[in-house]
Amino acid sequence: MGKGHSAPFFECLKPLYRDLALFHYFSASRIGEAAGLQWSRIDFENRKVTIMETCRWDMSSKTFIGLNPFPENKESRTIYMTDEICEILKRRLAFRQADNNFVFHVDGKPLNYCTIQQNYRDGQRISGIPFRGTHFLRHGMAKLARKVGGGLDAVVAMTGHKDFKLADHYSKLDTEFQKETSIKIMEHIKQELKAEIPTETPDNVVSIAKFNRAK
Repeated sequence: MGKGHSAPFFECLKPLYRDLALFHYFSASRIGEAAGLQWSRIDFENRKVTIMETCRWDMSSKTFIGLNPFPENKESRTIYMTDEICEILKRRLAFRQADNNFVFHVDGKPLNYCTIQQNYRDGQRISGIPFRGTHFLRHGMAKLARKVGGGLDAVVAMTGHKDFKLADHYSKLDTEFQKETSIKIMEHIKQELKAEIPTETPDNVVSIAKFNRAK
């Protein structure tokens, strides 16, 4: 497939993995955080999502073995539920099970990393994006946050990194700043889509090929 005719990455994924990837991207989460998202952390009324639990995979077999109680950096974070994230989560409500707290699952079973990786790999191959693993969505959003937000503080607000010196300065402003940054990013994406995505493309599909090619 020629570079100029590549399909947007998200269009090339199956519905479950498309929604996972969209949430992974829009929330700037680590893949384990997105795959480990629990319904108990979703607050539709206040439009908040708490990133806390994260999947633990056996990296030799790349299969699910448990759920860690905190993210990699041991600190939970709250993200603003943009309209786009809200739509993803509302779609997932149709698959919610009474005895299962996972937002993303297959018949009640947590996702295996090998399956996520294969779906992302296939999506990148079909869309014409060189394979960069599963972390490329978080990297892509971090880069976009810096471009739109204007600095590292915007990156910290979106990704929750705590190894930046600015993290302490924004510790009391993270939630509000993350909300403002999320809204700005979504508006930026919508403007890009108007110019680059055909009108028949579903609204919930976002092309990130150009962001990765610009890296």
